[in-house]
Amino acid sequence: MRPFSALTLLIVIALTDCKSSSQPQPEQPQYSVPAEVESYIQSFRDEAKKRNNPVSTANLIVTFGTTQSEDVCGQCLLQTGKTPRITLSADSFCWQQVSQYERECLVFHELGHCLLGRLHKTDKFPNGAFVSLMNPDNVAVYATCRYPIGGDDCDKRTRRDYYIDELFDASTPAPAWGK
Repeated sequence: MRPFSALTLLIVIALTDCKSSSQPQPEQPQYSVPAEVESYIQSFRDEAKKRNNPVSTANLIVTFGTTQSEDVCGQCLLQTGKTPRITLSADSFCWQQVSQYERECLVFHELGHCLLGRLHKTDKFPNGAFVSLMNPDNVAVYATCRYPIGGDDCDKRTRRDYYIDELFDASTPAPAWGK
């Protein structure tokens, strides 16, 4: 009876070894971000920490390159077991001739996909403004209203604060300026 048990054990071990070697092994964590994008990654980490949502960026690759569609300024590629990769278009419309706030919006939007698992959200407030930075049509939702300037356009809590709150918590209540 013992030889049969040993043979069965050897077969199970052999099958287990075959099964585990045929499955792709996860990549080792990698971090590669262009110097001109690094400050936006750090700002994202800071904003996450302020909201008690520390996000690790230790496994992230960001490059400038060509996205799948010429009218797309950024793209997140997520593959199981692989390092999240963000491609940013460096053309003038997307990166070169836009403000630092528009760049921040773009980077935060792509990090929302890659690190927070957020999908696009197309909802709008009654005033026509997008509900989320995760909308696919205008990621520069707070670029023109970073600081409170009064009136109906902005309130004491900047649009930036709202959109980043919503980025980290999709249940964030609608702001007064959205009505």
